[in-house]
Amino acid sequence: MARKYESIWTAIKAVDVGKEVGVKCHATAVTTLIHAVEKEKSRETAIRKKLGLRYAGKMRERTEEAQPSGYVIVFFKLEFDGTRI
Repeated sequence: MARKYESIWTAIKAVDVGKEVGVKCHATAVTTLIHAVEKEKSRETAIRKKLGLRYAGKMRERTEEAQPSGYVIVFFKLEFDGTRI
């Protein structure tokens, strides 16, 4: 069974490096969303490092207000992905 934020991390990994994946959430949940996605990435990176495999690089986030007010779109992108080298 997939964890709650695993699908977002999977979507970020699936797009080309440098392309953004947008996730709409309420403004009060932005910090939670960013930390949860970073935790999913960190979890996978730790496993891959232990196995001596390549892993995804630095992940960047940016936010943009959405219509209607009260919601925000959080954009995630990878600067590089060592798993595809």
